[in-house]
Order: sequence, then structure tokens, then C-alpha cells
Amino acid sequence: MARVWIILSLLVLGSASLAYASTNTLSEQQKIAYLLDAVGTSKLIFVRNSVEYPGTEAKELLQTKLKASGNTIQTADDFINNLASYSSTTGKPYYIEFPDGTMIESKIWLRARLAD
Repeated sequence: MARVWIILSLLVLGSASLAYASTNTLSEQQKIAYLLDAVGTSKLIFVRNSVEYPGTEAKELLQTKLKASGNTIQTADDFINNLASYSSTTGKPYYIEFPDGTMIESKIWLRARLAD
């Protein structure tokens, strides 16, 4: 009898886990929108070609680049790797500056947000 309860419990937990996973799975376009919102609501400074931008302006710049890219950006990885990590004009990486002055490349910060 105890074995039956264990098996039933595992089935219920497994079903609940699958249901939770399926409701928390985002499409690639939703992931991109999430990343854009993370940039736009961030209180950090975004550095593009040595020019500092607040999050709201950085989001607008990335949205403009996204629109200009047509349908070449299909996934969140495409967005990070090909659009939100470096300047297509100069080839210089984009950076995120924290309040203490520490800077990291934007792709690292964006990947961390995507992992959230």
C-alpha cells in the first residue's frame, strides 16, 4: 500500500512539474521582449560606442536595431549575439555600467537576465 502512495505521489508531482514548465515556457519573441523590458526598466547605464545611455534610451536603440534587422533575429540568442552585444558600425562591444563604476559586456548581463 505504501508503494502505491509513493507512486501516486510521484505521478502527481511529475504532472504538476510538467504543467508548471509548460506555462513558464516563453516563445523566442517573448524572450526578446523580456530582454528589451529588462533593459528599459534597468537603472544601470548602457554604454554604446563610449556614449552612456539610461535604460529607456538603450531600449529604444535596441528596438530600432531590431526593426531594421527585418526577420533576421529569430531567437533570444540571435538578439543577444547579433544585435544587443556590439555596434554594427564600429564593432565595439556594448557595456553595462553598475553604480560602483564596474562595467561588463552587455551580452553577459543579458544572458543573466535571460537565465532569470
